Amino acid sequence: MRNRKRIYRKFSYRECDSFAAFLREQSRKGWHFKEWKMGLVFERGEKKDVEYDVQVFPKGKDYDYKPEAEAEEYADYCEVAGWEFVDGQGQFCIFRRCGNDAISIVTEEERFRNVCAAEWRQWRRDVIWPALLLSLDLWQWVLCPTSAWGLYDNVILCVIAIFVICLLWSLMDGAWLLSWGRAQKKKLEAGEKVSYHKAGPRAYSLIGLRNNIGIIAIGVLAYQAGHGQVIVPIVFFVLAVSVLDALFEYLRPKRENLWVVAMSGMGLWIIVVFLTGVMLVAERGDVASIFLNGEFTSGHFWQKEDVPLVQEDYKEAGDMGSVEEYFWRRGMFGEMLACKVEYVPEETALSEEERYKLPVEERVRLDDLRQEETDTLRYEIYQSRYRWMIEKVWDIEAGDAELEECSEQWDAAYAGLLNSYCYYVKYEDEVWVITTGERLTDEQIRIVRERLEKIEWGE
Repeated sequence: MRNRKRIYRKFSYRECDSFAAFLREQSRKGWHFKEWKMGLVFERGEKKDVEYDVQVFPKGKDYDYKPEAEAEEYADYCEVAGWEFVDGQGQFCIFRRCGNDAISIVTEEERFRNVCAAEWRQWRRDVIWPALLLSLDLWQWVLCPTSAWGLYDNVILCVIAIFVICLLWSLMDGAWLLSWGRAQKKKLEAGEKVSYHKAGPRAYSLIGLRNNIGIIAIGVLAYQAGHGQVIVPIVFFVLAVSVLDALFEYLRPKRENLWVVAMSGMGLWIIVVFLTGVMLVAERGDVASIFLNGEFTSGHFWQKEDVPLVQEDYKEAGDMGSVEEYFWRRGMFGEMLACKVEYVPEETALSEEERYKLPVEERVRLDDLRQEETDTLRYEIYQSRYRWMIEKVWDIEAGDAELEECSEQWDAAYAGLLNSYCYYVKYEDEVWVITTGERLTDEQIRIVRERLEKIEWGE
């Protein structure tokens, strides 16, 4: 028969009375609270009706794993009042009644102030992080993006939605806390006792459910979007955080040693970022294009017959053409595809092994020739049935560029030419960005339109 058991259960500061009642109920069953170590640790003993009191210590910190010197001094004071200090964590201090003549540790007004101060301090932290991360994501992907690709990425949109939910959740909790505080203050003014039993939206079971759903949703969408390798760093991060949390819960370092926590967290982030980069490179093959250009090559070796448009569709082209990039993404607001086809001079089409056998001067000459003579076709097609989405994509891609209008040639709502080689075309439900490297004739534009209009979305 085991003599110890551990219960993984958390309470918010506004649940002090529920916490004390839970400990008392365990004592009635013969399990007496001993310490806080990777959960609440109980020891088997005689069944007794032991009265507990849970207080919020105003000088404590949320990140305290064990009672500090101030809390121990506070415990000595409470023992004189007939309450034995058992253990504490964060701003919680747990006392067990040790005398029949025990008196209240603090007044009702003091206890109310302590609980409210701890709750509001925790609320400010909970509202700042989602607000900050949401602002950064909205700035990068919605307000000031460099590419419209993010609008078609369900993973990014899911992350933004999760931050929105967390922020709204915190704001709702703040409203609940404000309402609760006013109601309890009226009770105090009327001479009634305040009860601390309800956590409201701050209930840890609800928050845990919300966080778990968010992590699962990100993983599923990452897999659905073709970022299956990224799930490994996500799983690693969740496991690492859980292990670190359990480790520090077990070791319970003092406040002055918490720099270890900060260093461990920084190391964890470095490892996660490194693993994410490794997985993306393994999946996509080109880390520079992933992080610098916002583009990536596909792991599949596409042929020219697989893509909607290549150079030979509208002009004469060489034989050394290859599909360098081809990407198709389906988001909740529409679909997009991006393609890059290159034709390089045959003289420069050497393997890396053959290239490095050449003299340095010859390699430089071939590199210059390849750069000057390479014929590149790049196009991005964005589709959506939402008018606002089309307008947003157009604002991102075309922006305030000074375009030479050519709407009639493209039979579009608007079309413009930039620098004589890049076309921006807007239709009712599509936006095309086509970089041809040259100005197209009317006949060439007609052929390009016919090819791109055959794209079957939703397939």
